[in-house]
Amino acid sequence: MRPDARRPAPPLVRAFGPAAGTPRRRVLVVHPGALPAGHYAELAAVLPPDAALHVVDLEQVPEYFQAALRGGRAGVTVPELARQAADALRAQGLFDRPWTLVGWSFGGVVGHALTAHLATHELPRRAVLLDSIAPVPAYTRDDEEVGADLVVPWFCMYLAAKRGGTLTAPVPGPAGPGDVDGPLTAVLGEALEHGVLRPGTTLPGLRKVYDAYVDGLLRNNRLVRGFRPGPARVPVTLLRPERGLLDTPAPLGWEELAGDLTVEHTPGDHYTMLRDPVAVKTTAARVLDSRT
Repeated sequence: MRPDARRPAPPLVRAFGPAAGTPRRRVLVVHPGALPAGHYAELAAVLPPDAALHVVDLEQVPEYFQAALRGGRAGVTVPELARQAADALRAQGLFDRPWTLVGWSFGGVVGHALTAHLATHELPRRAVLLDSIAPVPAYTRDDEEVGADLVVPWFCMYLAAKRGGTLTAPVPGPAGPGDVDGPLTAVLGEALEHGVLRPGTTLPGLRKVYDAYVDGLLRNNRLVRGFRPGPARVPVTLLRPERGLLDTPAPLGWEELAGDLTVEHTPGDHYTMLRDPVAVKTTAARVLDSRT
């Protein structure tokens, strides 16, 4: 859907569930898009009254958002995204209280980069990363590796979380690695059967959604390939859902960047962990952890 040029652009930083009176602490989330930023309303609802939650919605950065519509080539870098986020948060005076950084998925990468733009007194107490893959070579892929066998299972999780319901990724068939329409035909049939997609949805229509999803992945992957991160400046907690993007017990590369790293597990998958009640409560508990 094209944005309405007559409407003012949404702000880069959005508040959720304002704390009663002056908050004693803040939760600042870096959100990479894909799902609506409104998903963090559940997290805001379980925070105590003295904690204010704000979300940096990266999709409000035109160079970032439009890249997912133009083949995944962004006219911006990770440090530039991080600087825009830091400047927007600072302009609103949101570093004035003790705060915790939250970054979901690629938002964790930008959140990590954001801390490099902060003075020591502005740093968060902790970074809580939600199924975020570290920007290190071992976890960076070439474009050719972002194929249907990897992406279709992620796409099924995405569709189910966005539309409601459940979807099971199709078992790979005898088709070649470049075949996408075969797996998507199976996805379409199951999605229609379970009400995840509206009756009358066609394969070309689903393919258009899939292609935009892939372009978003390519955009983020290319941004990571051009980024050289420094070491973490704050303690890091990585939350891994039951079904994350990668099926590995390893901490997704963050052990290379964070000297103080804790890994914990939550219910849900990469997408539903933002709204699953138990996962949200786990996130809230880690966000409110006063350890430094």
